[in-house]
Amino acid sequence: MLDPREIDYKALGFQAGLEIHHQLKTGRKLFCRCQAELDQELMKSAQYTFNRKFRAVLGEMGDFDPGMLVEVEKDYLVIYHANDDHVCTYEMDETPPFWPDMEAIDIGFHLSCIFDCASPVEELVVNRKQYLDGSITTGFQRTMIIARDGHIQLLNGKKVTITNILVEEDAARKIKTEDRNRTVYYNLDRLGIPLTEIITDHREINSPQELVEVAGMIGLYLRSSGLVRRGIGSVRQDVNISIDGGSRVEIKGIQDLSLLPKWCAHEVVRQHSLIEVQDVLKDLPVMKDDFKHTYIEITHLFKDLGEGESAFAVRLPSMKNVLSKEIQPGRDFGFEIFDKCSLITGIQCNEMFHSGETREDSIRRKNFPDELFVDGHRDSMIRDLLKLNDEDGYIAARGPTNRVLHTMKKTIERVKQAFDGVPQETRRALPDGNNEFLRVIHGKERLYPDTDTPPIEYPRDKMESIRKSIKKNPVELMEQYTDQGITFEQLSDLIRHGRTDLFERMVIDQGISGKLAYRLLFEVPRYLSRKGLDGHSITEDAMVDLGVSVEKNRISRSAVTPLMVELCKEKGPKAQLDILEKAKNDYLSDDEIHPLVKKRIGSIKKAGKALSKDQIVGLIMKEHDHRLNGASVASIVEEYL
Repeated sequence: MLDPREIDYKALGFQAGLEIHHQLKTGRKLFCRCQAELDQELMKSAQYTFNRKFRAVLGEMGDFDPGMLVEVEKDYLVIYHANDDHVCTYEMDETPPFWPDMEAIDIGFHLSCIFDCASPVEELVVNRKQYLDGSITTGFQRTMIIARDGHIQLLNGKKVTITNILVEEDAARKIKTEDRNRTVYYNLDRLGIPLTEIITDHREINSPQELVEVAGMIGLYLRSSGLVRRGIGSVRQDVNISIDGGSRVEIKGIQDLSLLPKWCAHEVVRQHSLIEVQDVLKDLPVMKDDFKHTYIEITHLFKDLGEGESAFAVRLPSMKNVLSKEIQPGRDFGFEIFDKCSLITGIQCNEMFHSGETREDSIRRKNFPDELFVDGHRDSMIRDLLKLNDEDGYIAARGPTNRVLHTMKKTIERVKQAFDGVPQETRRALPDGNNEFLRVIHGKERLYPDTDTPPIEYPRDKMESIRKSIKKNPVELMEQYTDQGITFEQLSDLIRHGRTDLFERMVIDQGISGKLAYRLLFEVPRYLSRKGLDGHSITEDAMVDLGVSVEKNRISRSAVTPLMVELCKEKGPKAQLDILEKAKNDYLSDDEIHPLVKKRIGSIKKAGKALSKDQIVGLIMKEHDHRLNGASVASIVEEYL
């Protein structure tokens, strides 16, 4: 197995693309008039619930999407939490959609201008994208392509293509699962909230570091627009990864960009290992057709099985060593099979076993021995029952009979897939950097036009009006503020906290230095938040007045933090300005500082104390509550020493 810490991504032909989903700042949901807000109480209890089971439907060309057929195999019962404040008959799939929220569509076109899309659509077509995991009550998500052929610019000048910008409805939030994950609970408050999906060209990103930079920059572009929501859960990233000889694998559920390189590394390791498995299988005296759906019952070997439970095993010819090959850190190929079987059938990984796990150096035996239900004696008996040769392997499973037989079937299917290398899959990111099977990647049959909403013509003059109103993007802002001593990290802080408009007002309109403006808008508020105070409660007018007063030497720089503490405690706009006015009136001029310094130095000498200049300056500043200029005090102290 490759070392995840030492990967030559260029040599492996690493390519990656992003799908960034960000909720839009609108008042209503996309296809109904329910409020676009979340309700944490619905995660615990519901005003009412209802159930659904899903089935696949034919695509436009009369074919079933293969990914949907796998979803149906999971046989989920879905229970929804709902209330009258956030859910109506549309979310329940009892009525057709309302007319789409035009505010969300306008935002979509605004974003297409931000990303400089060359091909905005002139007519919006609502499409259905099938989802049968229960996260959408209809079994499909309504989505609209807004524009194509845009780009994002990085700091080094490189442009990465944005292939598509879409506006679509968000899915429901998962609450919990029961009954071997076959019963799934969802909260419907989030279902239908408008979001945008930004998709990049995977051919243009060739390292995890560049992937992180592109993801961060897209986030800044979106935040700088002021048109997207902030907060936990408002943004989600999916990553499509491939290497030479591998396949496109989508990894979902990425929240923390700092861990993105680790997820990339582990997926590259997995794909490289599966390619090695493919090469090994080609050299073995075995073919796909040698793997038969012949399952041998081994129930009699286990006395602790409950009613309706059985145990079965299946022979895997020439697979003795392949099952034990490490595929991801801490996961072997056998566990790769378990992982997929578990999600589809409900049999848990600790209810499955492969023959390589009899070895003392096997991964689970070293790390999780309690999960293994086959010992050396049972292993010998299973080998005899299956009539295995020395080079053969097997997989065994125990649990509810129907689910175990389903697991045997999926085991043979997954082993046969190994002959073709890396399967195209959607997988879920795990906290340790690994990932697990989620579903088969969908095909073209998944998407088809919605029959409930007619095409919507978007006025060209409205599009042109939006284009004229576009603000500077983060790279352009950085070029504008280069002379202000602001780093890109500091500019990013201001963008993420929605402070760029006020920053521009302070720096461009009022002539406040960039460093001072950054301190007032980000550094001090961050300090105040640690003290339980809200720095954002200070009005923009008060913030500008404070910055101008400091810049013009009417308020001491050292007085900024204590003054902002006072301002946080006073919510009224006029009262905040009154506090600043009093601070300016109390500020001491150089003429007033001279006698204070002379008096203090005289008392120090009289007391026979030996203090440095800095100590004397600090003492005087503290005595007078920072109502004087520190530089002036230092200069005057030096005169008298």
